[in-house]
Amino acid sequence: MSSIFCIAMVGFTACQQKEQPKLTPENYRSWNTMVENFLDYPIPGHESNSRMIYINKIGEDVQITEENGRVSYQYPEGTIIVKEIYSKLEPPQEKEQPINLTIMIKDSRHSHAHALSGWVWLVTTPETGEEHILDYNVCADCHTNANEPHPYGDKNPNADFRDFVFFPPHPDLSNHETHEKKF
Repeated sequence: MSSIFCIAMVGFTACQQKEQPKLTPENYRSWNTMVENFLDYPIPGHESNSRMIYINKIGEDVQITEENGRVSYQYPEGTIIVKEIYSKLEPPQEKEQPINLTIMIKDSRHSHAHALSGWVWLVTTPETGEEHILDYNVCADCHTNANEPHPYGDKNPNADFRDFVFFPPHPDLSNHETHEKKF
């Protein structure tokens, strides 16, 4: 009897794990972009792949403050940033789909949020929909550099605090083009 109970519990637990909600938003291409054009230069960690970055409406309400000449960007809880990663360094051809999505979600209560930042990092394979939450610090370690003068990314010479985001939203996001219709 106890072995049947154990088998039932394992099956129940496995079913519970499979029912975890997906974190990858389906409508992200309708959001505004954080950069005006595809990023088509190599960046350590993302290698030689072009990238396009989208931010949800919540993230557009980033709090920007300045104190003693240092700008600080603080993203609100619920911010989602989706970076499309393409197979080549050149901007993608029409109808070309990304090979991966790297996603940042500002949710400090999430069990996989990094304590220092409150961000959850994950990678999604669009072709399969498979999500992989990154529990190790590789993303957090590199994204910490968004807050310091650094030789790549946006070259933050004033050491602005960017809340772990290399490309803060453009000051006038309303003029940014979404790429929903192109692909």
